[in-house]
Amino acid sequence: MVKLLLIIALVFPCCVAAQNDVYRLGPGDTLFITVYQEADLSFPGKISQQGFIDFPLLGNIKLNGRTQAEAKSHIEKLLKDGYLVAPRVSIRVTHYRPFFIYGEVRSPGSYTYQPDITIEQVIALSGGLKDRASRKDWTIQRGLNKTVFQANAETIIQPGDVIKINKSFF
Repeated sequence: MVKLLLIIALVFPCCVAAQNDVYRLGPGDTLFITVYQEADLSFPGKISQQGFIDFPLLGNIKLNGRTQAEAKSHIEKLLKDGYLVAPRVSIRVTHYRPFFIYGEVRSPGSYTYQPDITIEQVIALSGGLKDRASRKDWTIQRGLNKTVFQANAETIIQPGDVIKINKSFF
């Protein structure tokens, strides 16, 4: 029984984090959008700072904050409205927006996103911690609503994250 409770305690936080970490498109993401059997409607595009992509035939479409599945469904719906009978769209992110790190690191700034990169690896990329840096007090600001939460060495970074490494007081 104790082993079962231990396993649940270890697995449950991971499951909760996985549900909250659904990737949402945002400004700076570069996409390749394909409309099956419609070569003129297949193109690469970058989401603007306002959250739009310029789509042939449809004009500016807001994709900011949508998952890839939501964006696909939205574009298919727009194409069905007077343009195509049964459009089939696929969306691939070809280049993610950068993430940012600041505070008590040697080289703060923006860095190119790499899938499955942890905060520990991000700290290494940014030159390591300064002498007065906290070894635990790290926060991440994420998403459209700019949710701030505590992070640890194994926290997975997402594109657009803003990481703050605080000073240690001891």
